[in-house]
Amino acid sequence: MKLFLSIILFIIAFSTPVHVFSADSFTLSGNVRDSADNEPLTGASISVNPGNHISATDIDGHFSLSLPKGTYTLKISYIGYTPLTRRITLSGDMSITLHPKRSGIALGEVTVTASESTGITSSSRIGRDAMAHLQPTSFTDLLELLPGGMSKDPDMSSVNSIALRETGVKGATGADVTNPDYAVTSLGTLFMIDGTPVNGDANLQTVGTTSDATSPDYTRNTTNRGVDMRTISTDNIESVEIVRGIPSAEYGNLTSGLVNIKRIRRSTPLYARFKADEYSKLFYVGKGFGIRGHEHVINADLGWLDSKSDPRNSLENYRRLTASARLSMRWIRPATVTSFSFGGDFTGSFDNAKSDPDLSYRKVDEYRSEYRRTSVTSDFSMRFTHGSLLKGILINASGSYQNDRLTRRKQVAPQRASVAPTSMAEGVNDGSYLLGEYIADYLSDGRPVNIFIKSRANGSLPLGSISNDWKLGVEYTFSKNYGHGQVYDLTRPLSASWTSRPRAYRDIPALQVVSSFIEEQATVPVGGNSVEIQAGARTISLVGLDRRYSLNGKVYIDPRANIVWNFPAIRIGDRKLRLLAAGGWGLTTKMPTVDYLFPQAAYNDFVQLNYYDVANPREHSRVSLRTYIDDATNYSLRSARNHKWEIRLGAELEGNRMSVTYFREKMNDGFRYSSYYAPYSYRKYDASAINPAQLEAPPALESLPYEDVTVLDGFRRATNGTRIDKEGIEFQLNTMRIPAIATALTVTGAWFRSTYSNSQMLYATVTDVVGQTPVSDMYIGLYDYRDGRVNEQFNTNFMLDTQIPKRGLIFTTSIQCMWWTKSTRLRQNGTPVSYLSAADGLLHPYTSADASDPARQFLIKHYNEDTYRTFRVPLAVYVNLKATKSIGRYLNVSMFVNRLFDHLPSYYSNGILVRRSSDPYFGMELNFTI
Repeated sequence: MKLFLSIILFIIAFSTPVHVFSADSFTLSGNVRDSADNEPLTGASISVNPGNHISATDIDGHFSLSLPKGTYTLKISYIGYTPLTRRITLSGDMSITLHPKRSGIALGEVTVTASESTGITSSSRIGRDAMAHLQPTSFTDLLELLPGGMSKDPDMSSVNSIALRETGVKGATGADVTNPDYAVTSLGTLFMIDGTPVNGDANLQTVGTTSDATSPDYTRNTTNRGVDMRTISTDNIESVEIVRGIPSAEYGNLTSGLVNIKRIRRSTPLYARFKADEYSKLFYVGKGFGIRGHEHVINADLGWLDSKSDPRNSLENYRRLTASARLSMRWIRPATVTSFSFGGDFTGSFDNAKSDPDLSYRKVDEYRSEYRRTSVTSDFSMRFTHGSLLKGILINASGSYQNDRLTRRKQVAPQRASVAPTSMAEGVNDGSYLLGEYIADYLSDGRPVNIFIKSRANGSLPLGSISNDWKLGVEYTFSKNYGHGQVYDLTRPLSASWTSRPRAYRDIPALQVVSSFIEEQATVPVGGNSVEIQAGARTISLVGLDRRYSLNGKVYIDPRANIVWNFPAIRIGDRKLRLLAAGGWGLTTKMPTVDYLFPQAAYNDFVQLNYYDVANPREHSRVSLRTYIDDATNYSLRSARNHKWEIRLGAELEGNRMSVTYFREKMNDGFRYSSYYAPYSYRKYDASAINPAQLEAPPALESLPYEDVTVLDGFRRATNGTRIDKEGIEFQLNTMRIPAIATALTVTGAWFRSTYSNSQMLYATVTDVVGQTPVSDMYIGLYDYRDGRVNEQFNTNFMLDTQIPKRGLIFTTSIQCMWWTKSTRLRQNGTPVSYLSAADGLLHPYTSADASDPARQFLIKHYNEDTYRTFRVPLAVYVNLKATKSIGRYLNVSMFVNRLFDHLPSYYSNGILVRRSSDPYFGMELNFTI
């Protein structure tokens, strides 16, 4: 131990050049930022000559060098940017800010698509200009710019969940479907807005247990699905970085990726936007006010969206109101740069659906979901301009409060005398009949509160010519729902088959996540090469859990590493070819949500007596129930972990850039709800022994003959039973603008192969009946098969970007080709490995003798061979147009037409001819800048 400490002290003492302590040495520090949007450039190479002093910018685009007094040539190099050279004379401490320009981008041009990262991991960066030209309605539209993305009509009548590097879940015909078993992919995508996570772990807005594909709440349920991108407006966003590869260890509680949103925090003119298309109307206004020479800035904005799923249907709509005010302050001192920011935000979304009483047999059927989120954020940072060991500290604190109300009113018409269980206690009790039509009212009152606190320190520890930056920090997240929960009349449920019971959300414990991280990023010169290495680890754990949970006290460690090898430039004629090779590997971990950890108790109600008196239904009828209450909590639930790795090649030739990435991801313990079965016993009374003529009150159970019955039944609980494997190739090519036609070409695309299945054995029932007894009452099979699908898709997007700055015109033509999509069901072995018996409640191995048993033989499932036939959808080509025209100094007019032209050849599926068609989607907008 003493030897180890001695080595550490030796490195700290002697790794810094001696001239740092010389009286003739001074500190040269600075910031490297993008010339277009002022975003920091992380990992930019800094070389100072004479002396061959080498450094690199940290995560904030900052660098620092100690140099003797003299005159130097400073050179900034960053792939995708034109090298920038500056001549400086150092006679004292100096701080400068440098703004290199992107290669091939001339003055007056704008970037209208996503820029693929040349940094440490695979990511796409979308700037303000690209968002403005895309004319988005919500954040969902930005995904079109990612490799593998395609334009889609906005669907504001359902939750917009994100899917990164995957095909999405598809049905047997290749169509996208909603399957909550695989919602962990969107749940595991972390959204950060100005350094604060958008946390939905305490969201519990559901409609009991009766939702089906025909219910309006089926596609609107956000529980366990992560961020609903409909609620995020893009108008006040400065830039977005979507990390698809291995993220920095600074970011955690995620599995799929990171969406890092930075909003506008600078002085801006008054900006107003009005957009209209066939589905929606959008209005936005914003302004940035500079104070004291623009060192302090106040930004304020307001937005409103009114969208209809069908412009002819005013009964189903989605509305969104956003308001934000942000204060940013900065104080520059000789030794420090101190920044403080504070923001307040409000987002209200109103999702409504109502059946037309003239077209529906239900005269009353209304759904209303209201989401109101108020949040405050604050950041305090201090950067030290002198010294290198500690460069800066950051403290981030935020809190949010949501007032969510989901209401459902529906006319219910039971087809027969249905039973409504009303007891909240276990045991024998009476239920009530649903004897006629009634109006059911349901309320889900959720009030999630989220608190986030983060502290981070960063610095550098130079080792000779090696630039070595470090950062470490801790985080704490608190999530709790203080809502009244489910409120409804048990005697008037939303469905005649209702079995749930109301519960108060405020009685559910809080979810508390504690994390820490440490990371180091070094730039190592190797001959003429430059190697960037990022390596770190993150810990994550839940605190405050009951000791019965296996997650109690368990700490997960996520190691992560990325490396980029920048090769020396190769001269081809009078041009320079720059190459890079990159790769990364890491683990990412997502903790369970409140709903997964603290599920609602499961109620099983068995009818012991169902006597309906025709003559006196209200006075003499009786229904007796045996109620069981099961704890649906899975105390063995673990976190979901994703294993990720990738390799990437990049090249740049005089502003022409290309990037190709191959990746693989594997998750075997994603969250899902799985069925669990057990034997239940109750008495089955013989109603035929009742003499209606002798009744003066409901019949007494004590005088009736009965039979003791034991059947298998169950409930659902959260498990780690989801398997998702991702594999694919992403590519992007950006060419220089051809002066003769003022046009540049961007080619993006991806091949994705995604496997969605289960990672644990599954219980499954059969519908066969032996005698008068269902087989599933006696036996339920446990099957060791993979119930899921393998999906593939390959697409390419060609964008021709034409810009004529003198005319104020930007015109893009996008040719989007989905070359094919495929879906294949995984093969299943229909023979169970074991079966659960109602007789003893135990699992028994399934043997050849069971295959001959009169009842257990039906546990063998048989599948048609056509079920496993690959379904393939051939080529689909769409042509989209977008144009922006500046009129004078203050007005921009934009328009777009998606699918103006298409090529959708017909194809045969199982001998049936399938004809395809599409409708154009168009709109326009006005932008005023004053």
